[in-house]
Amino acid sequence: MRTFLLLVLTVTALYVWQRQGNDAVTATKPRAETAVATRAAPRPVSEHDWAKHSIDRAHEVANQVGETRQQNEQP
Repeated sequence: MRTFLLLVLTVTALYVWQRQGNDAVTATKPRAETAVATRAAPRPVSEHDWAKHSIDRAHEVANQVGETRQQNEQP
């Protein structure tokens, strides 16, 4: 029982310590720079990333079809 309690307390302390460390790191980074860096330019399609590319392309086509239908409905 003591070993289990010691294990639970240790894991809890490590979790709290890690959460505090992550909050300090994210607080020092400016949010504007991280947003600009992540969406500056689209990545080229990788042969290993074909599934994501096909889903993204299907989404783009669905948006184009929706826009075309909206334009055709307006007199």
